[in-house]
Amino acid sequence: MELVDRLDAVETRDDLARFLEEAVADLTGGGAGWENVRLEDFLEAWAAWLKDMPGVFANRSEPVPDQPDWRLVARMVMAARMYE
Repeated sequence: MELVDRLDAVETRDDLARFLEEAVADLTGGGAGWENVRLEDFLEAWAAWLKDMPGVFANRSEPVPDQPDWRLVARMVMAARMYE
């Protein structure tokens, strides 16, 4: 199963921890889909996605959450791995 397919299973802190472990394994196992493999690039991309988050949600006709949940944090990780 692809990492992106595991997003819907993230509901709890433990789920997110498992997801992050799988993300590390995905990155170190070849990193297909990972453009931001250096920590600096990954964190810059995460920050950029956060700044653009209202537009991302608007494009999906979804409200921007007031508080992130565990799944949204996982979505941020997925976005930051390739966001420019």
